[in-house]
Amino acid sequence: MATIVSGSAFNVNTDYVYTKPKINANNGKSIGILNKHNMKSLYISTPLMLTWGVNEWSDDKTGKKSFDLALQFPSEENSECSAFLKNMQELEMRIKSDVITNCKEWLGKPKMSSDAVDALWSPMLKYPKDKASDEFDYSRAPTLKVKLGYWEGKFKCGSDDITIYNETQELLFPNDDNNSIIGLIAKGSNIATIIQCGGIWVANGKFGVTWKLLQAVVKPRTTLSGKCHIVLSEKDKEKLVAPLDDEDDDDEPVKMVSSVTEVPDSDDDEPNVKDEHKEEPKEQVKEEAKQVEVEDAPKKKRIVKKKSDE
Repeated sequence: MATIVSGSAFNVNTDYVYTKPKINANNGKSIGILNKHNMKSLYISTPLMLTWGVNEWSDDKTGKKSFDLALQFPSEENSECSAFLKNMQELEMRIKSDVITNCKEWLGKPKMSSDAVDALWSPMLKYPKDKASDEFDYSRAPTLKVKLGYWEGKFKCGSDDITIYNETQELLFPNDDNNSIIGLIAKGSNIATIIQCGGIWVANGKFGVTWKLLQAVVKPRTTLSGKCHIVLSEKDKEKLVAPLDDEDDDDEPVKMVSSVTEVPDSDDDEPNVKDEHKEEPKEQVKEEAKQVEVEDAPKKKRIVKKKSDE
């Protein structure tokens, strides 16, 4: 069974070691970070923290999907979260210091200054920016980014399934209820997690540390849909199952009254040719139609200008 280190008790001096760098499929490098006590993957448990929900991303070129979430450190005083934040800050400082020492082997650079490392470092802890200065505000609480492994339609952390539980440790995902991780870990949820350190990645001249979700405990959102919340009394239940009486037999039939409005014939209406049952010569019909057309139209004075011959 994997050894899990408490995030609030994690010690950067005694709890982890690095592996030799490896070249990956994208010609980048990866340096593993292992648990020093068993030389296996480093798993850390986090305190209960706020999250802004699961983010879904899609690559425009390949269509490949990826998922992540951010654990929000609280702004108010919390002993466990404060200790966890302090340990993550120390881990960042330690890794950047070790990059300077191992810059040749890890980054292929003969020498690096701390400023150069800061320029290439992709922060593990994300601080909000000040709107006025557009600079990072280190006085405010940061977030820790955690990735959700996803391939072949399944959420995975290495070879293990990512699992989500409620506060009574009942499995919510994956299960037969077709729950989704995005639906379970909603914006504003408070979750406690076990995260795996994916080690140091080096790509395109940048480097950073990846954290992956293995397990989470979350309280599901309260919802009214999918469950009946109507409480019936015993009397109402009996009334629902009782046979219906034919109460409409004694009712008098409703008389339908048709209302017809007669419209008087207008002297201007055209004669109904179909009602006369006789055919008239086509020329005569055309002539009468022409006469009616002329009579109906308002008479206008017609002025004809003659062109004088020059």
